[in-house]
Amino acid sequence: MATAIQILGWAHWGGLALIVIGYIMSLAQGVIHPVMVWGARLQLLLGLAIVAVMEMNGGGLDHMWVGIKLVVALAIVALCEISAARARKGRNLPVLMHVAAGLTAVNALYAIFAL
Repeated sequence: MATAIQILGWAHWGGLALIVIGYIMSLAQGVIHPVMVWGARLQLLLGLAIVAVMEMNGGGLDHMWVGIKLVVALAIVALCEISAARARKGRNLPVLMHVAAGLTAVNALYAIFAL
């Protein structure tokens, strides 16, 4: 079980890297890059998988901490999806991708320092 948690944890960090890389690529284009959108989706799914595996392992999670991270992750995915949809329609609003990147940084710092 510990191996599964470690693999999911490293993959979760990889999803964070995808969001950051996608954001940097988005800055060059001025439009949200699909790598950022897929990174946000991956982060959400891997975070849920980590919580599920840890709960199967006997729990011990702070559910308030998990809930806050889940709400922020859902907001990040929603902002990325809205930004991508608006860009496809030709009504780009780059502030949404900037807010999503900021929330990603907040969520990562919260994960590191509030645990």
